[in-house]
Amino acid sequence: MKISCHEARPLPEQGNVPDVLSPYTQALRNHFPSREDILRAAQQQTRQQRRLKKITAGIAAISVIALSWYVDPVLQREDLHTMVGQQASYMLKDGSRVSLNTNSVLLVEQRLYSRQLRLQQGEALFSVAHAWRPFTVYAHQTAIRDIGTVFNVRHHGQGAVVTVVEGAVEVRTASAQRQIFQNQSVSTHAADMSTTRHASAAAATVWQQGRLMFDGDTLAEVVSELQRYHHGQIEIADARIAHYRMSGEYDINGIDALIDTLPEILPVRIARHEGGTIVIRQR
Repeated sequence: MKISCHEARPLPEQGNVPDVLSPYTQALRNHFPSREDILRAAQQQTRQQRRLKKITAGIAAISVIALSWYVDPVLQREDLHTMVGQQASYMLKDGSRVSLNTNSVLLVEQRLYSRQLRLQQGEALFSVAHAWRPFTVYAHQTAIRDIGTVFNVRHHGQGAVVTVVEGAVEVRTASAQRQIFQNQSVSTHAADMSTTRHASAAAATVWQQGRLMFDGDTLAEVVSELQRYHHGQIEIADARIAHYRMSGEYDINGIDALIDTLPEILPVRIARHEGGTIVIRQR
């Protein structure tokens, strides 16, 4: 019986042991980041979140500003008015001055980004203080934007008569827009606008001196003007006399005296009735 013997081989030294786990270690590193990688990623994410918060805050701030411009909230509101035959002047919060003629109603709104005034009836003279906020007067469907000026607006139901005393204004309706300058005037009716015409600033504002001025006006126009200062109804009974014309300058406080003198100026007669009604007929 033979016994085979194999030569014993020495074990490799510890430093020379093959690293059989190395491929797996590298694979694990590829799938799982190191501590340094995790830290860098966290820092980058934090920076991105901060940038996102800044962008979001910026967008929110811009949105708030844009919304406030769109809404333009009212900061202060005033209701100004005069009775029939009364006139009054007011100094507004922004330094502008407003004079109201007889039987006028004006709503004044000091807004965040604008100054808006609504002449609901009557007549007003505006002397505007310069400011960065635009100054706009509305009368029915007419908008009058100040361009550094003094101007008179008379509301006549379906529109307005705008006369510039100093400077210029921009008058706008739904279908027209125009600038007018000193001693110029336009009339509007709903969306329509007349051509620009020459107008005497002194005549347009003579009511501030307590006077009425007529220059070849028809009797119908004169009666319409007198009616603004008179409590009782004034009627023209005969259509034929409505086209009679008259001129002159008269005292606003003497409306009844003027009516009584009409027969001395025109071929008419005056009848007074109960309730204050005055009827004008052909003589």
